[in-house]
Amino acid sequence: MSDQESEPGSDGFLGPEGGALLEAGQARSIPAHALLCQEGKATDRFFVLTAGQVEIAKSIAGKSCALTTSGPGSVLGLMAALDGEPCAVSMRTLGEATVVEITRSSLLALLDAEQAPNFVHALALVAIRRLRNATEELSQTLFQALRSSPRGDRIVPHSLARIQAGNHAWPSVRLAA
Repeated sequence: MSDQESEPGSDGFLGPEGGALLEAGQARSIPAHALLCQEGKATDRFFVLTAGQVEIAKSIAGKSCALTTSGPGSVLGLMAALDGEPCAVSMRTLGEATVVEITRSSLLALLDAEQAPNFVHALALVAIRRLRNATEELSQTLFQALRSSPRGDRIVPHSLARIQAGNHAWPSVRLAA
């Protein structure tokens, strides 16, 4: 599956967890070209796209650059809604779309519910998959850019591989005895 494609539930929310997530939100029809999340702005809600397409864009050197398109089943804006930090990207509908809008307070209520362990597990898997994919893309992009750079010989590919290895080994995590 490419970055341009998405299958329902591809972010990891399947079964009862996905149903609980959708039930916690409010279904909304969104007009074409509407902004769901603006880069640099904090939000207290996130979205599950149920119909339509959303363009993900980022400002680079002062110009908006489309990065990818997400389709039905995509979970959008989750990290910003969870951690309260500003959105890292802007998300705009390409045409009419339907979303389930879920507030942070609704999400926190789900985490207190009876099915919380399963839901937390599904949520953690979404975050892990996104981090893993982003780190893989970062290391590959850096490697390609540096390899073609006149100063590329100063960067050892092993250094870039450590970025990826950080996904698999966390040496500074201390566990209670």
